[in-house]
Amino acid sequence: MKALLLVTAALSFQTAHAELIDVQRLNQQLKKNQVGWVARKNHLTGLTKSEARSVMGLRENTGQGVEFLGPQSEVRGQMPAVFDWRNKDGQNWVSPIADQGNCGSCVAFASIGVLETQYKISSLLPNFNIKLSPQNLFACGGGGCDYGWTPGSAVRYIQQNGVPDEACLPYTSGATGLDVACRASCVDAPQRSVKIYGYSSPTRGNTDVMGVKQALLRGPVVTTLSVYADFMAYAGGVYKHVSGEYLGGHAISIVGYDDTKSAYIIRNSWGLEWGENGFGYVAYSDVSGVGASTWLYQMPAMAGGVSVESPTDYSYFTGQASLKATSTFASTDSISVGVFNSKNQAVLSANCAGSSCDQNIDVSSLPDGRYEVQMVANNNRGEHIGSSARHFFYVVNQQPTLSLTFTGKDIDLGADLQDRIEMNISANSSSVPMSSIEFHRRGPDGKDVVRSAEVVPSKLVMGWRTNLVPNGNYDIWYVGRLKSNSMDVVIESAHKTVHVKN
Repeated sequence: MKALLLVTAALSFQTAHAELIDVQRLNQQLKKNQVGWVARKNHLTGLTKSEARSVMGLRENTGQGVEFLGPQSEVRGQMPAVFDWRNKDGQNWVSPIADQGNCGSCVAFASIGVLETQYKISSLLPNFNIKLSPQNLFACGGGGCDYGWTPGSAVRYIQQNGVPDEACLPYTSGATGLDVACRASCVDAPQRSVKIYGYSSPTRGNTDVMGVKQALLRGPVVTTLSVYADFMAYAGGVYKHVSGEYLGGHAISIVGYDDTKSAYIIRNSWGLEWGENGFGYVAYSDVSGVGASTWLYQMPAMAGGVSVESPTDYSYFTGQASLKATSTFASTDSISVGVFNSKNQAVLSANCAGSSCDQNIDVSSLPDGRYEVQMVANNNRGEHIGSSARHFFYVVNQQPTLSLTFTGKDIDLGADLQDRIEMNISANSSSVPMSSIEFHRRGPDGKDVVRSAEVVPSKLVMGWRTNLVPNGNYDIWYVGRLKSNSMDVVIESAHKTVHVKN
């Protein structure tokens, strides 16, 4: 999923207008003033203001330029100078970086990141492979791509209803920019959902660094901040706003702090290209208001869990599917495996002795399609003592027939191309969806430049900001692929020569 969120956004966020921030000039300013951070161009810096707001989505006033200084929390015991959930007791407890894409779903992504990490902390399983559904949380909780959502509404929804696994409702709004109906969720979403039993707000619109730091010792927190144009170009160091206009409110999570840098450690939802591989440092004193409003999730300690390493979401199998899982419940005697079809009917089962499972299951008899898997831990009396989240995968036993075509969307590709253009892509498969698609362009310098996405609906739109490349002739085409553990089918679209003239 991560690849979809990271790369599809990069495909669609090519725009036709002046960049939000002059990165070269910004770096000169940062160096001159010795601010302590660096900037670089990325898939965000070329957005228009309206497009930039679509990668945020906080539907409330962040108090731009206003700071309330209330009583500071008292120090309770000795606080570590540095605390980072990415390296707590030598383990990384934090969920992987994701990309919300072309949808104002930042609240859902910040909330899911905190919920997944808190689940790992409560179960004492830093490597637990839990993937919950930001699409379900956003759609069912009342968020919208065009108008966003609020962290308070999200945490209350999670407490009352919970969030199911990613397989229940995969995230597509980042690729399409369109909302998804809650009713598209799996029918047994309530039974598959993770809830919190409570939450607290260490800060409520007031600056209290010590209060936030004390909360972080118990888990990451959701927070909000005001985004200025220079934040979009952040590439490392300790961020402090220097230049660029205010763009809107954003929700992220704080996963630690570093007093040696006087900064919070944040986890963003703009993919790996932003910041330090998706993470960053923001100064306690930054005008963005980071940490002024926070939410800490509360989950009970768990006796263990069942973590699935394979199949992972968006994996493809031919003939044999790999099953890998581990149960940390002390009384685990066996792990049973269930595979379910699109109607939630059990179609295959397997059993593994002991607390770990590492074997292949024969899927050659299954029709091509999408399936879900769940692992259940049992004690020596055959009683279920815990289960994994569901994960989905594709079975492709038949050699697929692929077709891949593209046309200009409301534009003649034979005419001179200017500014931002869009292309309609048809990526059809006689079997399951393609596993990846690449856009190739070869320009006057002869270099083949490639952009890719790893979730491929049959119909998609890609934007290309032609004013970011030199004028001249370009050979453009697409390459689609359907790759499983033992099959690799590739198709290349027709090539088209286009002329860029800005």
